[in-house]
Amino acid sequence: MFQEFISGVSQLVAEKKRSVIVTHRQPDGDAMGSSLAWWAFLKSEGCEAHFISPTEITRNLDWLPFFSEAISFEQKEGKKKATEILAQAEVIYCLDFNAISRLEELGTLIANSSAAKVMIDHHREPESFAAFTFSDIRFAATCEMVFDVIEKLSKTDKISKEIATLLYAGMCTDTGFFQFNNTSPNVLRVASILLEKGAQPDYISEMVNNIFHERRLNFFGFCLDKKLKLTCGGKVAYIMASAKEIKRFHLQNGDSEGLVNYPFKIKGVEMTAYFSEEGEKVKVSFRSRGNTLDMNQFARIFFEGGGHFNASGGKSFLSVEETEAKFLEALETLFPKQ
Repeated sequence: MFQEFISGVSQLVAEKKRSVIVTHRQPDGDAMGSSLAWWAFLKSEGCEAHFISPTEITRNLDWLPFFSEAISFEQKEGKKKATEILAQAEVIYCLDFNAISRLEELGTLIANSSAAKVMIDHHREPESFAAFTFSDIRFAATCEMVFDVIEKLSKTDKISKEIATLLYAGMCTDTGFFQFNNTSPNVLRVASILLEKGAQPDYISEMVNNIFHERRLNFFGFCLDKKLKLTCGGKVAYIMASAKEIKRFHLQNGDSEGLVNYPFKIKGVEMTAYFSEEGEKVKVSFRSRGNTLDMNQFARIFFEGGGHFNASGGKSFLSVEETEAKFLEALETLFPKQ
């Protein structure tokens, strides 16, 4: 199956098909790293290529190489340009997501396009919309998968310092800088090669972890001091942030990234959640430790979401208070009352 995928992609690249790369809404480090790296690789092969993001991209990723090449479908001019590009596309690469239905209007354009679709993704339960699919939950990051594709194409000589930086950064964000239990021997093998190609771990760590502005750090402190709650005998920690509280700290898109992981520093915590009121919905992030608490299924069943076993996201269209009550009730499926 994988060899068929490689053969298909090899032909598409060799024929220099007009290419569009698309990722999921509110792209994170892995989504941006894999998409921009694949864009740069296609350009190095002489392909016409464009990268479209369904939404605005968080400014904490603007240090990534080729960041300015991203077209935001959320902007008026970006939507117009993206629509024109998609109309001419011969192949659409779908990276770090597996359900075009979640892209809303952009997803409709992709679904209606006659272009060949290619999926490279590591999330569970993929939709069957692509002509060529590389979907495998055993990979820690889509960046890791993109490297493997380039390697199987025998094109690692095309991995520049910029591409290495993008792929390494995406792998770092999805493995917690190689601390999470998805850090496999292949992850470390790929990382070592990317270092040889010019990725600088100290620089990438600095740009990901140590670029907080004052109001973001203050918001983290406020949440941990005033909003953190423990339940289920101290096994679950969660934070509920209202729109008013978020506005108070003048947060920008992406400023809460990583907050959901902080409660794991408390001994005994096995699961964390972060709820943020955004417009008419409450956005939710779930995290867990070990191999017993499935956040993917939890998010799918109760919060219209999904993702990975230990990390997933979802949403609620209830009030913050109602969402909290729903969450606490849903926790009984994971931590039955004795």
